[in-house]
Amino acid sequence: MAFTNCSRCGESFHLRITSSESIEELKRKEDAGEVLCISCFRTIKEHDVVEIISLNKNVPEAQIGDSGAVVMVHDNRAFEIECVLSDGSAKWLGSFSREQIKWLQSPNE
Repeated sequence: MAFTNCSRCGESFHLRITSSESIEELKRKEDAGEVLCISCFRTIKEHDVVEIISLNKNVPEAQIGDSGAVVMVHDNRAFEIECVLSDGSAKWLGSFSREQIKWLQSPNE
């Protein structure tokens, strides 16, 4: 089995290699930092749950590993995310780039 690591979040995942060209393409993408796991590759929509994978100086309350719901998508480049505490109050609300978050789940999946 072939395993690699996501260039964005570092998660290890399995790949299905079908040919020697696939291996060469994987090596090229790994060298260029272009290998993405499904959570970093997937299109993020409103109401999806995401995890913070890198800090944002404009949202100092947000920590790596925090999760939140996407409340607004701006041209698929910026995402307004809200993290809510167990008592229902907001921990933080802020905008993040696609590189700072990864998809966790959709409410209906």
